[in-house]
Amino acid sequence: MKILCDRNALQEAVTVVSSVVPVKTTKPILQNLLVRADTEGITLFATDLEMAARVQLDAVKVSKKGSVLLPARETAALLRELSDPTVTLESSDQRCRIESGGGSFVLLGESPEEYPEESQNKSGKRIEIPAGRMLRMIQETIFAAAREETRYAINGVLLDCAGGCLRLVATDGRRLAISYENIDSKVEFKVVVPLRALNTMVRALPEDGKEALQLEVGDKQIVFKIGSTQLQSQLLETRFPDYEGVLPKSADTTVEVQKAVLESALRRAAILAPNDMRMVRFEAGDNQLRLTAESTARGRADVAVDAVIKGAGGGINFNPDYILEALRVCKLDDVRLDMSDDSMPAKFTLGESFTYVVMPISGA
Repeated sequence: MKILCDRNALQEAVTVVSSVVPVKTTKPILQNLLVRADTEGITLFATDLEMAARVQLDAVKVSKKGSVLLPARETAALLRELSDPTVTLESSDQRCRIESGGGSFVLLGESPEEYPEESQNKSGKRIEIPAGRMLRMIQETIFAAAREETRYAINGVLLDCAGGCLRLVATDGRRLAISYENIDSKVEFKVVVPLRALNTMVRALPEDGKEALQLEVGDKQIVFKIGSTQLQSQLLETRFPDYEGVLPKSADTTVEVQKAVLESALRRAAILAPNDMRMVRFEAGDNQLRLTAESTARGRADVAVDAVIKGAGGGINFNPDYILEALRVCKLDDVRLDMSDDSMPAKFTLGESFTYVVMPISGA
């Protein structure tokens, strides 16, 4: 195999494909990525047997067709350090020479014939959504998903499509993030996608992308397609909690406050929230929101900000880290908090289609 291609394009493709390569595995061959060259260009492919990523590059000069396995980590690191706009790859006998800007590097791989075959997709239910909007929905939910592997039932994000609306839902049992988008489709499905798959999509999706992202959902797999990039992932075979039953139906108090003001005040108050009991008290009344935190070992924080208060007013305790994580992905200038007391979940409205529900800390 011998090819000449744009270094930036190759680097971006390697970055996406390498994201599914396992760091640790009992099958070392999976720590490689497969490069195939033919008359159409080159295809990069990698898999960990649960996820697979493929990217096609057309703007490539192919002098000799063939395939090669490259060590994923070293290939990605090398491409990041090269500065010349083009790069040449030439392989033979499980060795690949990479030349760029006067430098020459030889990477040792394994036999491409021993690498797992790319599985064929079975037809499933299909929808399309603007890529930029899907990226935003992932960002608005993925931070709230459970990270502990023991919490398998919620160690992913629910994709709930029904009634012409796609909802992404994530929870760790203490908070719940929902983001939704209306779509032109009557397709219905409800599946749980692993966090790793969505983290990989975040790397592949453009920030302001208007290009259509196609989702194809089968019985056990989901496939994301955008342009020349495809990601395939197994679904989590689990029953996701009934998220609709958690949403608060009413509230005693509504607080409207500038997002930047709340975020800054909460960061300051959280400095003195104890590490063993991360808690900041929100007190609403007299058109002010007062944030207080106290540590017997470190001191006390008391921060007041202007806010529009409607209803009875009152206080509620939150883990400040939960609120700050949500505010970081909020794009609104003003946010709304609907709350009752420490026994009831509170709801933050952080976007036109972004709702965040948090369980307060009770009895503190």
